[in-house]
Amino acid sequence: MDEAQALRRAGWAGAASIGLLAGGVALGYLVGVDDPGMSDSEILARLNDDARQVAAGIGMPVLAAGVALLLWFATGLRRVLDGLSGGDPLAHAIVPAAALFGGLLITGVSLDVASALAAWSGEFTADPDTARALGTAGLVLALTGLIGCGVLIAVTTRICQRARVLPAWATWLSYAVAALCLSGFWSGGMASAAFALWLIGAVIGVLRAARRTPAVPAQRAPTRDAAGTPPTSETEAPAGGPQSD
Repeated sequence: MDEAQALRRAGWAGAASIGLLAGGVALGYLVGVDDPGMSDSEILARLNDDARQVAAGIGMPVLAAGVALLLWFATGLRRVLDGLSGGDPLAHAIVPAAALFGGLLITGVSLDVASALAAWSGEFTADPDTARALGTAGLVLALTGLIGCGVLIAVTTRICQRARVLPAWATWLSYAVAALCLSGFWSGGMASAAFALWLIGAVIGVLRAARRTPAVPAQRAPTRDAAGTPPTSETEAPAGGPQSD
């Protein structure tokens, strides 16, 4: 696989991850208890709703697929940044930052939907206080994962700023989004929306980089002479050798 094709696939993986991450979080939200002030009756209604329980069961693998595709995109983004920076070690933080975000996001959503999935089994009696505690813990963990998003944005912006490939307004706007994400839990859903918009821009950037990357032609198998095959006895005979009368 040549460089252009690898970047193109990573870019489309990033585009797909945006939809899958949003879908997985939305499905988990249908049954999660993110608001501690929710009444006991409303919590029990959410936890014991069969449709919401099925949605939560579908949402987890969807979310996991989104995280996997995000990591694929992060590897492509790192290759682009390596090319811009000439191999700056700062670019090595891209994939771990994406993994930090994905790991905490999956953990947080899992805690949020745990009570509903346990009630689905029929062997667990839903308790509103337990659901509140798990939901709040899941919300804190998921929003803390935005710190990984902040690192991802800050590293990308810094390398692009050094390479002078971004206008000044885009550079400072990206730094503002990074600061918003680094605030973690305190930023709430505002940082999540800002990161989603930034990720769309990053996907477009990787796809444009793939278009500018020249395709490497396929290598042909070496010919017999190029492979160093020894000459035959006929070619070894000198052209002006002795001739018989």
